[in-house]
Amino acid sequence: MLVLQAVPATGRDAYKLLRARIREATTWEWSNKAKTRLRHVQRRTGGHIALSNANGVLVAHVMPRTASDLFYLAEKFTGRLVAWFEADLLAINIQFVPEPPAPKRKKRKRAGR
Repeated sequence: MLVLQAVPATGRDAYKLLRARIREATTWEWSNKAKTRLRHVQRRTGGHIALSNANGVLVAHVMPRTASDLFYLAEKFTGRLVAWFEADLLAINIQFVPEPPAPKRKKRKRAGR
């Protein structure tokens, strides 16, 4: 999984800036009613980007369907951040986080006979 962090300049909130900008964007759309998941309109089935706020820092978890979708979503999202918010951001950090292991299934106890 890929995690992007957009660190805003002093006095700015990158999360609020992005949410306001997505309303007028034609290439990105919200994929849920809570407006925490972004989807690119050219790859509707290519996964999504989960957004969250950490004291003004935008945290984006890229959730692709395939390996090529990871590159596509990361490239498009990072490019939009730079194009839209060049004057408002101090840094864009990229972290490669290993996928968490699948939880083990619990065995059900049988009733004693």
